[in-house]
Amino acid sequence: MIWGIFLSSLIYSCTKSENIDITNNKLPKYKSISTLRIENYVQRMFIDLLGRESTNQERDSFTAQLKRANLHDSCRTRLVRTLLYDTTYHSGDSSYRHAFAQRIYDISKARFLEGASDPSIAQFVGNLDFAIAIARLEGDSTRVYLYYDYRKKYFDVLNSRILFRKNQIDYRQMTAMMINNPIYDGINMNSFNFVNAAFDNVLSRKPTTDEFNRAYDIIEKNLSRSLFGRWATNKNEFCQVLTEADAFHEGQIRWFYYVMVQREPTTAEVSKLFYPFLKSHRIEEILETILITDEYAQFE
Repeated sequence: MIWGIFLSSLIYSCTKSENIDITNNKLPKYKSISTLRIENYVQRMFIDLLGRESTNQERDSFTAQLKRANLHDSCRTRLVRTLLYDTTYHSGDSSYRHAFAQRIYDISKARFLEGASDPSIAQFVGNLDFAIAIARLEGDSTRVYLYYDYRKKYFDVLNSRILFRKNQIDYRQMTAMMINNPIYDGINMNSFNFVNAAFDNVLSRKPTTDEFNRAYDIIEKNLSRSLFGRWATNKNEFCQVLTEADAFHEGQIRWFYYVMVQREPTTAEVSKLFYPFLKSHRIEEILETILITDEYAQFE
């Protein structure tokens, strides 16, 4: 009997205690979150990602799913991804993916082209078609080539929405198309203004003196210069180098944080997103990370 008690005591004393840490176990924190606040979160997601409010059915469905999941991050992620990627037909949107691509396209035109409308861009194309016909009659091949180049760049802007929706281009190429066309040139006339505007609009900062001088030589003089570790000799190559640089990826992280939560991201937030974004080039990953936070949902 004594031996049995001793053995039991020995086994108990040698048993290693273990603390189990359950991550994302946020239920107690969210017990006080009202249905109205959850509905507001759903509406905000729809407006920011699709440019419209949710229907009553969409609001009720998303809200119910969030409540059943106790507002868990995994549920938020699934719902955000639905709005970003789902290609199922929805009345009015065609699909959520279609509406999201349209939203990014509209935001980009507002960001870079002062919100130029598609009909106005189409009118520019029509004017160029007429100018090309006149130049051909006059035998001016130089103008014909120039006008065809302008025409292509207008079409690049118009087609960027569909190409982005189909994942045939990413946001780097869309941005390059938005700053490499006659509309952007007209807004930022001459090479001096173009270089400063391109850095400010794309990277959210002004160029250094060295960067400006190199970029100016590329744009104004068609001289081969190294920029962000790559070489460029003309405006087309400059736009490509600018939008493929590491600085471009950091700039988009900062820009989308400012748009979605009206503040600059912390160094830790930029670091968390930078390398995955540099590898995938998908702005959807930035948006997903921001939109599932308590700060964005206003659950804090």
